[in-house]
Amino acid sequence: MDKRVFALGITMLVVGFGVYGYLSENEPAGKADMTDEEKAAFNQDLMTNEGLRNILGLVGGLGFLITLISIGIRGRKKGGAGKTVTQKPAEI
Repeated sequence: MDKRVFALGITMLVVGFGVYGYLSENEPAGKADMTDEEKAAFNQDLMTNEGLRNILGLVGGLGFLITLISIGIRGRKKGGAGKTVTQKPAEI
């Protein structure tokens, strides 16, 4: 099960930050002399882009946390039963 969780975390990490980078590079551009309708549409596009970047940043961060948790689960299972305890022989 932890391999599927690990794969999910890596996938979320890559997709989240990959698309975040794409949206950061391709922001809407405005012109110098826009009408009021064009300004409103431009501001709407900017807000949509910013909202999507926020969501994808959260997806990437959540993927990172899931990846860390799956590594911790995997490490805990390999540990075995724990430390072996040796007792001192009784002195007479």
